[in-house]
Parts: sequence; C-alpha cells; structure tokens
Amino acid sequence: MELKNRRKTFITAMSMVIFNLVLLGITLWLGSKTMSIQHEAIYSGRNLIIHSSSYAFFLSAVLFILIFLAFSLYMAFFAIQGKEASQRQKRFVTRYFFIPMGGAFVLVFIGHFAINGYYRHQMVANGYQRCPDTALLFARVTYSAWVKDPMLCHDSDVRRIVRRGHWDESFQVERMLEQRIQREEARVQRQQREAERQEARRLSEAAADKQG
Repeated sequence: MELKNRRKTFITAMSMVIFNLVLLGITLWLGSKTMSIQHEAIYSGRNLIIHSSSYAFFLSAVLFILIFLAFSLYMAFFAIQGKEASQRQKRFVTRYFFIPMGGAFVLVFIGHFAINGYYRHQMVANGYQRCPDTALLFARVTYSAWVKDPMLCHDSDVRRIVRRGHWDESFQVERMLEQRIQREEARVQRQQREAERQEARRLSEAAADKQG
C-alpha cells in the first residue's frame, strides 16, 4: 500500500513538472511571437496598427510558471526519495514557494500595466494616436486601434475592415489606403488629360478662326 502511494505521489509530481515545462514552453513561444508582432507594428510606419493589452500578460506569467515549476521539482524530489516532508521543510515550502507565488501573481498585473504603459509611450513617440473605443473595436475589450491620422478612426472603409483586432487588419487597411491613393492619382491624371485635350481643341479652333 505504501509503495502504491509513493508511486502515485511520484506520478502526480512528475505530471506537474511536465505540465509546467509544456506550459512554460508555450508561454515563451506565444510571448516572443506577440512581442515581435507588437514591435513590428509600432515601428512599421503603417497608418493604422492594432494593440492588445493582453500581450503584456505573457512576460509576467513566465515568472509565475517558473516558481510553480520549481515547486513541482521540489515535490518530485521528495517523491523520488520516497520521503514525507518534515515540518521544517513544509515551512520552507511555504516561505520560499507559496509566498513568492502570491507575489508573482500580483506581479502579473503590475507587469501588465507597466508593459502596456511602455507600449503606449512608444506608439505616441512614433506619431500614433489612440482611436476612441466607440469608434473602432468597441466590442474587443483588450484591443485598441492606433492611427497616424485621427480621421481614419471614423472612416467607413476602415471601420468595415477593423472588426476583430487581428494584426492582419492593419495590413488590409494599408492596402486599402494605397488603392485609394492610386485611384485618386488616376482620377487626377484623367482630369489633366481631359483638360489638355480641351485646351488643344480650343487652340485648334482659335487657329481655324484666324485662318478663316
């Protein structure tokens, strides 16, 4: 019976270790990916970029996972030895794991505000202004749109594109604006050609009148 309990404790402890390792790997991967996307957007110079405040949770969450992983390894060590933790060791766990875990949980939210504050400062420094929540992404609580030209916040074409807050919507808006500029340039060129034709016709008629 004792051997069975030891085996069960060992399996539980190792499962916690494996779970935390997998969770740490996923968090680091997602965190690095989202940070890369966010930094690319801030310095891209595009007319509209998307920011998600939830991105800031990833870095802070890594600390929480690391502490929980250390706790899991500590418990796995006792499971391998087949020993039960003494009162002194339990106090050690309480002091050096549970209290830091609580502190790390608080740091998740502190880091969230600090990192988002840094992102907002960088976006403002690069010439972006935040759109009012009522203008774009009203239903997406953690997402916000930042623009070079505040008029884009109320542009009907932009509002049609920017709905979910996905990073690709920024590229779609950029392509739409480029196409709009191209159409405007083509319209101006047509008007210039038409004006040139009318001027040539007027000059031709004036020359004909002189000859007549």
